[in-house]
Amino acid sequence: MGHVARSISLINTLEHQNNRLIIVGDSTQLKIIRTYFPEIKTIEFEGYPFDFSETKSFHKALWKQKKKLNRFMNIEKKWVSEKVIKYDIDLVLSDHRYGFRCKKCNSIFITHQVKLPLKGLYKIFQFIHSYWLRQFDMLWIVDNADKKLAGKLSSVDFIKNNYEFIGLLSRFQLKNKPIMNEKNGVSVLVLSGPNVHLNYLFNYYNNHSNKQFVQVIVGETSALDKIPKVKDFVFMESKNWLDVDEVLLSANEIFSFMGYSTLMDAMYLTADFHLIPCPNQWEQEYLGSIHPEIFRNR
Repeated sequence: MGHVARSISLINTLEHQNNRLIIVGDSTQLKIIRTYFPEIKTIEFEGYPFDFSETKSFHKALWKQKKKLNRFMNIEKKWVSEKVIKYDIDLVLSDHRYGFRCKKCNSIFITHQVKLPLKGLYKIFQFIHSYWLRQFDMLWIVDNADKKLAGKLSSVDFIKNNYEFIGLLSRFQLKNKPIMNEKNGVSVLVLSGPNVHLNYLFNYYNNHSNKQFVQVIVGETSALDKIPKVKDFVFMESKNWLDVDEVLLSANEIFSFMGYSTLMDAMYLTADFHLIPCPNQWEQEYLGSIHPEIFRNR
């Protein structure tokens, strides 16, 4: 869903440039997109058939499911080619979906991870990743060229693609920032990331949040089954992002995992952020190492 979140401001820009847009995603993602852009045409297409593991790193789990992923990418390329012809598409934009491209028109890969945060033998993934990137006509890198929020992840030293740094993307770019002294004493926990790790995130929040604030948990109803039963908390279903946006804009402190989209949102919100790396996700561990105590007490 972080990819959905960062797409909103980009879609807004493309729409205001009078482009004809078709947005592709799974049913959950498209519900969010339609909330912000009810008039834009959408087409449902399933996401990658990937399962997170509680004990394995993201890359170990990915390696174990590589054959299934490759089969899906071939299906994806064929599907995209059919839609390019059917809808007379001029340009395909892929937010980090390796098979979402077409040889019949220009295809652009959107990412902040040009260089992957790999360890040990899994560094072989970088060669595979770079090969897949070369199948695209251009890269749009979601970061600033001079002051990189993604650190070495957005390094372009060794890539052969044409590329452009397109800056940070956050839907909160589209909203007015509230003044801190006008906030209403709210502490928010965003239950994001794999369900298997939500209990870990909740325990961190429970131990570090300001108990003098109103405690708000934002997430899917099913996520509540992954954390201890709580009282004196306000639970907010995350399906209506416009309502969630208002809560996050008015929050004094926000707790979540350290996904890159959340980091970008932190640049446009005035809350004190308390972000921790999701277990076994090397990207978030790296981001945590370069952004310690991210944006607290601004």
